[in-house]
Order: sequence, then structure tokens, then C-alpha cells
Amino acid sequence: MLWPITSSWYGYGIPILSPTNIILEWSSFLVTIAVMLKTKDLQKLLKDQLSHLSLFVPILTVLLPSFINFPLSVPLELLIPHLIYLVLFMLPIAKTLKLILQIAL
Repeated sequence: MLWPITSSWYGYGIPILSPTNIILEWSSFLVTIAVMLKTKDLQKLLKDQLSHLSLFVPILTVLLPSFINFPLSVPLELLIPHLIYLVLFMLPIAKTLKLILQIAL
């Protein structure tokens, strides 16, 4: 989480390839999706709103590590949640941009 701020190690020192890290990341992902479903935030996310253009920030946080440190030594199991988040953030932006283009034309 603090990667852009510091490159020194902090926290518990759990390696990214360890089963503990994979389980923690998947658990966090599943809890996040469950909360978004329970609070109906996923439905709100898919509505057309200009505020969805601010989702470029989370998209960059998902993609930025890939561009800065490529190739990544990340387990394939952790790519699935990142790809799902990427799609969840890109859909509202695409819908909003389509709406803007329809209005402009």
C-alpha cells in the first residue's frame, strides 16, 4: 500500500509469493465484493454519472506497478482479483465516455 512512498520493507515481511499473502489478498477481495453487493454499490457503479471519470485513479493504481516493474513476479492467483477490479473500474468509465460522446454529437 505504501509502495510509492518508500521502497524499504515494512510490515510483517510476508513474501508476495507465500500462501499467506495469497489468502489475505483473496480474502480482502472477496470481502470487498461482498460489501459492494450488500450496499448495492456495484449497481451504482454501473449507472451513467460524470463522477465515474474519477475512477481513472484506481485504474492507474492497478496498472502502474505493471508498467514500472515489468515483468512482475506475482502469482497468477493474484492476477484474477486485479483483472476483475480493472474491469469493474473500466466499465463505468467507458459508459460515461460513451454518454459524453453521444451528447457531444
